[in-house]
Amino acid sequence: MFRVELYGAVRRAVMVDGLSHREAARRFGVHRNTISKMLQYSAPPGYRRREAAVSPKLGPHIAWIDSVLEADRGVHAKQRHTAQRLFDRLRAEEGYTGGYTVVREYVASATLRSREMFVPLSHRPGHAQADFGEADAYIAGQKVRFHYFCMDLPQSDDAFVKAYPKETAEAFCDGHVSAFCYFGGVPQSILYDNTKLAVAKIVKGGKRLRSQMFAELQSHYLFADRFGRPGKGNDKGNVEGLVGYIRRNAMTPMPVAASFEALNEHLVKACIKRRSAVLRGHAGTIGMRLAADLAAFMPLPASPYDAAIRWRPRLLAVSGALPQQ
Repeated sequence: MFRVELYGAVRRAVMVDGLSHREAARRFGVHRNTISKMLQYSAPPGYRRREAAVSPKLGPHIAWIDSVLEADRGVHAKQRHTAQRLFDRLRAEEGYTGGYTVVREYVASATLRSREMFVPLSHRPGHAQADFGEADAYIAGQKVRFHYFCMDLPQSDDAFVKAYPKETAEAFCDGHVSAFCYFGGVPQSILYDNTKLAVAKIVKGGKRLRSQMFAELQSHYLFADRFGRPGKGNDKGNVEGLVGYIRRNAMTPMPVAASFEALNEHLVKACIKRRSAVLRGHAGTIGMRLAADLAAFMPLPASPYDAAIRWRPRLLAVSGALPQQ
């Protein structure tokens, strides 16, 4: 069974880049009939995510290695940990029982990841950044802590915000669906941090394995994804700024709403009102500059993605009965 990432790559190559079925079959090494099937579905029917194998011995120590490498950034270059020194400390202090090679390879990939991205100060039209924020509100008379999905368009500074009770995979994907509907199109690419809602795992060489639902969402809308460096929020400074702006302006004082639907109506009105603002360093309003983003967007698909988890009932091995809810 083909992975959903291949579906997304094939669909984008044909539907966005204009590659012919024959050329796509040659590039991706699949039959032309398979290309036709991939264009009909955002994800393989019955798809199940398969994760790449990782070292079971090194896995429990990766967080410790990352913390040491991060601390090394503030140390004289000649006093930073080598892979050999990390290996020695892992053995002596952390009880590591694996080999040296896997440690050396992980350190090399972590070092590469720390240099992998440069985000320019100027932004091209048609690209976006996304993140979640957190705030409190009174919903139906109860004080609740909620999460809000933010999508920012750095070129124009236009934004979309939607609140959810929790920061879940369904909320993450529904936020995208709602944002695309609000803008009336799909950004060419979206920049994220390394949230597990999108990235199931970072493996050797810095390659990111997408979560199943996010991979399906991406295959459905055909946008490219980009990821910032682990722990470096300034890589996506525009949306980080938006998260704070919304909290200070649309959520201060604390919102009072009858429901999440009412709260989200308030947030949409705040986004629309913001389009009339002229930000420092720009001659035109956000709304005026938005036209360039919209012109560079990809069109919406015929139907929106269904942002819901698909549960597959599984029989109990002993009783043969369905699990109790």
